[in-house]
Amino acid sequence: MFAEKHYPETMLPEELDAYLAKGWYRMGQTIFTTHFLCFGRTFYSAIWVRLPLEGYQFSRSLRRIIRRNQNRFRTEFRQASITPEKEALYQQYKSTFPGMLAPTLRDSLLDGDDFNIYNTYEVAVYDGSKLAALSYFDLGANSAASITGIYSPEYNNFSLGIYTMLMEIAFCMDNQLDFFYPGYVVPGYPRFDYKLRIGDVSYFDLRTDSWLPFRTLDSENTPIHTMERRLQELQQFLLFQGIRCQKMYYPLFEANLFGFWHADYFDYPVFLLCSPPEKASNFRAVVFSPQDNAFQLLQTALFDDLQFYFNETYMDSFDKRFNFLEIMVIEQVIESSGSPGEIAEALKR
Repeated sequence: MFAEKHYPETMLPEELDAYLAKGWYRMGQTIFTTHFLCFGRTFYSAIWVRLPLEGYQFSRSLRRIIRRNQNRFRTEFRQASITPEKEALYQQYKSTFPGMLAPTLRDSLLDGDDFNIYNTYEVAVYDGSKLAALSYFDLGANSAASITGIYSPEYNNFSLGIYTMLMEIAFCMDNQLDFFYPGYVVPGYPRFDYKLRIGDVSYFDLRTDSWLPFRTLDSENTPIHTMERRLQELQQFLLFQGIRCQKMYYPLFEANLFGFWHADYFDYPVFLLCSPPEKASNFRAVVFSPQDNAFQLLQTALFDDLQFYFNETYMDSFDKRFNFLEIMVIEQVIESSGSPGEIAEALKR
């Protein structure tokens, strides 16, 4: 699955390492992975990155940020906690943040609960006695994941967001950890590019199920672009065979993260719809799997998940001519092949 979420009751350090090494990340008290995102009405690939710490050194520009802020502020490391002072800072930060954030810091970290299954530490930055910035990071046995960073808008000119992340990295190096995970970046959507400033990161490659140097990533060969290109090629091939299919985008591809039932939710962001009856409840859909480097012809069905909530105004903003806006589940894999001809034959049967 491209999008998946687990609900662990405990999280051992070695378990966290294993999750992080597969491109997973903490969300509240759950842990999840996703490989696609939709901002506005545009679809992107989520590329998970990590920083190998063996032999790592801060660049000159990063050392400048560290030196300036260490001369200006007091920085403390300690076991994480949530206090009224930190909640107030979170609300200050939230008031100017351009995207969506959880209502409170407790909701963001703990889903509103009082317990924490993760071994979480914090970096607290003080201007005198005033809390100016704060970040949280989870420790595994040999790795750490940066979770969230907040700062007062009053200190916008001090790069405190990147500074607290650099302090997390310094803490990890002092404790001889192997990897630091800052989350994902999104090629073509620069809002997350600040994570690339920390150094020569690696990225999790879906095709090989391994970590590769980020500098080797071709933005035109990210999973979403590969899917779109291969499906476009297949669509043209099928048209010459007299088979009409429509390329559709699927904004509900993260149903696995938000659906209530255990179901085989369809989680491809783009596919070819090959069943023309508009009111049918079952559909044949062709997808391209970057892991298998193959097309799959799927039998899918509509699924009424009464517990699945989404923003209707947002969904209504999608053009129904090009976006499939009903929740689907996969009933059957009819054919899997790298050959367009074999997919065409399966569609004719």
